[in-house]
Amino acid sequence: MKRAIRRRPLRKRLPWVLLCVPLVFAARAATDYNAVPNGLDGLQQERAARPQNLATEDDAAPTPSAAVSARTLLKLTTTLGSHPDQDGAERRLLHAYAEIAGGHLDVARAQAEQLVRDYPHFPLAQLLLGDVMQASRGDTAGFAAAPAPTLPQEQVLQNERILELRAEAIARLGAYKAPPPAGAIPANLVALAPDVQRAIVVDTARSRLYLFHQRNGIPQLEASYYFSQGKLGAGKTRTGDMKTPLGIYFITRIIGAKDLKPLYGAGALTLNYPNEWDKQQGHTGFGVWLHGTPPDSYSRVPLASDGCVVLSNPDVRSLMADTPAGSTPVIITRHVQWLDVSQWAAQRQRVTTQLQANITRSALQGLRPQDALAAVYATPVPARTTPVSPGALTILQYPGQIVVQYSAADSPGNTLYRQYWAQRSAQWQLIFQGSVS
Repeated sequence: MKRAIRRRPLRKRLPWVLLCVPLVFAARAATDYNAVPNGLDGLQQERAARPQNLATEDDAAPTPSAAVSARTLLKLTTTLGSHPDQDGAERRLLHAYAEIAGGHLDVARAQAEQLVRDYPHFPLAQLLLGDVMQASRGDTAGFAAAPAPTLPQEQVLQNERILELRAEAIARLGAYKAPPPAGAIPANLVALAPDVQRAIVVDTARSRLYLFHQRNGIPQLEASYYFSQGKLGAGKTRTGDMKTPLGIYFITRIIGAKDLKPLYGAGALTLNYPNEWDKQQGHTGFGVWLHGTPPDSYSRVPLASDGCVVLSNPDVRSLMADTPAGSTPVIITRHVQWLDVSQWAAQRQRVTTQLQANITRSALQGLRPQDALAAVYATPVPARTTPVSPGALTILQYPGQIVVQYSAADSPGNTLYRQYWAQRSAQWQLIFQGSVS
């Protein structure tokens, strides 16, 4: 007589199967902040690139984090709480995943059903509900089974869509699992002038937009939003290449929904792409915006736009509420290098000290783009009062370039000026200076 094989009840085994697709990948992708979820099959998900020499020094290569076990990840996801930097739909979606991780399928199903009722155009919520309903019937093939070798074209497209939605789930879960260190500041934000109250940093590798508010002279993280970028990732260089640009930009205009086509959703914040740096590099294109989604869709998958940064309508409304046009910077980067406050203060002092004399000479002499930095070094700083003080500078950096923004006190109407500096060999060269307001 054969001994009966004792099997664990389906309800106890199921959570591990459910997590195969979204969370086990997230364990690998979100553990190391330099890694990127690669749940898309056949699509080019951009990987984070370690920043080059931003100012004067190379940073040591980051040490990869150890892999997180599935059991540890389950414990972490069950502690999901209320995050003020996430919109309500995303937070509720993550709560449902946490309930799945804990094996509470009935609770997860109830939450998914309510989420779909409240946000009927949220595709990822629809997928979550379908997966939970399927799993509740004991069928887990939709979570982990490989597709058949040959499938009808309609089913192939359907599978591609599911993989895209799972990539969105990974990106959202990864942002929660590996948030920025508490109190950290991006190295790109070297200094913000007192009149620059907001700054935006876009991390294309993690599909995350970070909004900062300057308080007591220090940029502090105020909100974090999921977004979708170009279909072919980031690094725009020409018209129609389906990529999101990388570099230092500024919001030029805020447009409400009533002045837009439905495609752009609740509103848009336009960017000055191509900027002076892009023009020097021969980059072409136009119309790169931060905007919302059409009324019939809550969000887009990670790689879905023609080059814009696309957010949910609740998020774009939140972003538009207190973000002025003109002086608000938007840095779009493949990877954010985070500094603690002391590191950031030291960097600000170092870079400001290094560039202050050159910035002042250029501001006083009104150098044109074709004037080389050597001419600046050859001329002493005039004795008259300088129109720029160190505390009035906004300094932003990206590999190989620095942008300086300031208002000259002796100019009519406190005109806003910008300087673009390029790193050429061992020197910084001024490639453009001019008024922007």
